[in-house]
Amino acid sequence: MPEKPSVTELLTNFFSLVPLVLYTIVAIMLTIIAVFSLYDSAIVIYQLIVPPSVPVNLTSVINTLLLTITIIVLFETVTVYFRTKHVEVRALLVAGLTGMVRHVLVYNMEGTDPVTMFATGALLAVLIAGIVLVKPEPRN
Repeated sequence: MPEKPSVTELLTNFFSLVPLVLYTIVAIMLTIIAVFSLYDSAIVIYQLIVPPSVPVNLTSVINTLLLTITIIVLFETVTVYFRTKHVEVRALLVAGLTGMVRHVLVYNMEGTDPVTMFATGALLAVLIAGIVLVKPEPRN
């Protein structure tokens, strides 16, 4: 006759399912956000090409495309978690770098104080160093 699982084992099994459920919810939300972001990017590019519509500058196009890329990288991080059961740090660093580049390009650093500019440069340097130094996860 098989042994009855202990309370500790039942709690451990329950709490090991919690991250899986939460990551599933995040994956669903990221999918919805990625579809809307891609649609927004298409609309902005269409407005850039077609003259009679509302005038759009190139910064708006770059902003929407980089936002879409960031969402896709985050979604890829979630899918890697489903496959390997751990979070790939390098992908998060790439998402952070993409977000910072988007910030610098869209919000322009002109007119900001030197401390903010230095902090942004330092954060970019740390993200780039992290991407270079963190080895990619081996693919199984």
